[in-house]
Amino acid sequence: MNPGENSVLAVLKGGLIVSCQASKGEPLCKPEIIGALCQSALSGGARALRLEGLENISYVKKLTKYSNAPANVPIIGITKTEDLTKDQMLDQVYITSTLVEAISVARAGADIVALDATARPRPDNLSLAQTIEKIHKETSALVWADTATIEEARQAQEAGCDIVSTTLYGYTRQTQLPSDAEPSFEFLEQCIKELKVPVILEGRVWHPAEVERAIKLGAHAVVVGSAITRPHLITERFVNATK
Repeated sequence: MNPGENSVLAVLKGGLIVSCQASKGEPLCKPEIIGALCQSALSGGARALRLEGLENISYVKKLTKYSNAPANVPIIGITKTEDLTKDQMLDQVYITSTLVEAISVARAGADIVALDATARPRPDNLSLAQTIEKIHKETSALVWADTATIEEARQAQEAGCDIVSTTLYGYTRQTQLPSDAEPSFEFLEQCIKELKVPVILEGRVWHPAEVERAIKLGAHAVVVGSAITRPHLITERFVNATK
């Protein structure tokens, strides 16, 4: 798909997407608080939002529709499999892991459905291509493929995705990295050079200079999450500096 042919992709181009998420049990894990984070991000110039959970997606969709938010703010929606350990997450698909979840995300109001597009087996035993085909057939949402390797990025494009991101680099058994590792600009460049679909940098982005570098390399957009919307992780970084 040519980015110029889709209004959602056109809005994202060259912009910042803010991931506003809070895990179960965290103080910010309430739709109204997620909504406030989203409004704050939009007031700072974010082009789009990445949200987890059907309730949050639906709440923010209505909030942006009836507030002073810019018109047609794209929402990238996901679900996450709960109660997995960090070690289990290295081996299992946990971001929008089934077709049923993907359809639900679209129907909750997401303009783009993001899903795990790694080579790991999907719980519903559908292939990535089958999943993407059915999402396109049953909804109007675009499909965003979270990948961890260039091979997975290639396969995601072949499977029919509309967008590829570097989201899962460092978070699979094959690519595992320490939590303080930087984004892989090498992986990003490989994707930009080889793929025809828009490529987005996501994961481990903590500094404006990294956003600037990604855009200059040709990234369609950049996602920032924890550095903006996860106060406990931001605090940890400062506390670690005191040690």
